[in-house]
Amino acid sequence: MNKSTVPALSSGAKRPPPSGSAPELRAAAGGLAACAPAKAPALSAERLLHELQVHQIELEVQNDTLLRTQAALEESLDRYVDLYDFAPVGYLSLTKGGQISELSLTAAGLLKDERRRLVKGQFLRFVAPKDKDRWQIQLHHAFKHGGKHNCELSLVLGDGSTFEAGLDYLRTGSRESHALRVAITDITARKKAEAELRIAAIAFESQEGMVVTDPDGVILRVNSAFTRLTGFSAEEAIGRKRVLLTSSRQDKDFYQHIRQTLLHQHYWQGEMWNRRKNGELYAEWLTITAVIAPDGAITHYVGAFSEVTKDKEAEAVIHRLAYYDPLTNLPNRRLLHDRIGQALVGSSRSGHHVAVVFLDLDNFKTLNDTRGHDIGDQLLVEMARRIQTHVRAGDTVARLGGDEFVLIFEHLSSEARAAAAQVATLGEKIREAIARPCDLGGFEFRCTASFGIALCQGQDEPVATVLKNADMAMYKAKGDGRDKLRFFEPVNPAA
Repeated sequence: MNKSTVPALSSGAKRPPPSGSAPELRAAAGGLAACAPAKAPALSAERLLHELQVHQIELEVQNDTLLRTQAALEESLDRYVDLYDFAPVGYLSLTKGGQISELSLTAAGLLKDERRRLVKGQFLRFVAPKDKDRWQIQLHHAFKHGGKHNCELSLVLGDGSTFEAGLDYLRTGSRESHALRVAITDITARKKAEAELRIAAIAFESQEGMVVTDPDGVILRVNSAFTRLTGFSAEEAIGRKRVLLTSSRQDKDFYQHIRQTLLHQHYWQGEMWNRRKNGELYAEWLTITAVIAPDGAITHYVGAFSEVTKDKEAEAVIHRLAYYDPLTNLPNRRLLHDRIGQALVGSSRSGHHVAVVFLDLDNFKTLNDTRGHDIGDQLLVEMARRIQTHVRAGDTVARLGGDEFVLIFEHLSSEARAAAAQVATLGEKIREAIARPCDLGGFEFRCTASFGIALCQGQDEPVATVLKNADMAMYKAKGDGRDKLRFFEPVNPAA
């Protein structure tokens, strides 16, 4: 600094303090300058030293401010770089020629290559052949017209893998230095889910009736084939229980078996009878599948069914559904009544006795309650097999439902005492076979049965009465301690 140009302090001016903020020092200096005469005398060495110290302090304060500002900017830049590089969305910039000028680490990861190898490379080389022309047109349009744009492309990577990409892009910069800022997202999972939903929607509207229920059986959704097959519209079905489609052709045990199978195996398939809205019965082939959540809970049931009533190949199935028990394949109540009637007609012609035997398992309910319906069903199937093994050819074994079986022995002796002895011998063999230990799912179970026998000759009594008589004799066997055979003994009014 030239001494002649430094204004001298007037005699009345006060010297500024040796320290203070830069603005304060500057204000003090301005005040001194205003008080100085037009032609300031030369400063003394002491005064000059002081002025230099003031300027040095001011410069140090300014430098400290600049350093703090620089540190703040660097910290902000670091945050921006971290956000740019590690955001879940990949970012890249493209030149007007489609060249990658910069990209984030996430973008490099999506393209499965090192960032340094991708910079200055053409983005077009990643675009699948089917999308190349479309991308070129959209790139040109974005650079020409500006604005925000988006598109979806299939990208093919260097390792041969592919993924579906969603691109959002914006033109930035001056006319001479336009660039395209692109945000890139992997939408493969979303596209796959959309495709699966489209497939599911088409499959749902198939020729088969489809119904979706909640875990309690309340209908949530049906398709048009459901309406065509059942007569119920979607509005009439949704919100109601699936049981609206049941019929009296199956008993409670049948539906209980389905429920237990779904709970344990999450799947059931079979034939059943249902009733249309107008009351008409029809046979269907039904598949029910449980929808399982990640935690193992059942969230929905999906049923698919088709009518088999009109199919020629289904005639045998329909007959079996109508006349045979689905669990044991034995004749059911409907066919039993017909068989008893035929046996009585035959007895009337031949003079031979017929025996109708009502058989009830003694401890089945305890097993069912303690071990479950699946184990109970295993016992019923095994008991049906043992009974059939110990009857004669031509005899009938039927299941009424639950643990009740009915046997028909025909062509017995025409003499009542001899016929009773024949039945007793046959019955004892069956009773002993039933009483043998039974292996049910790894544990041994012993079952007994009570037998009630009604001996008939001719058509003196109707079928319902014969069954009732055998049932009464069976209850007498239970009352006498179970695991016994008892004959029906008519009450003599004269006695």
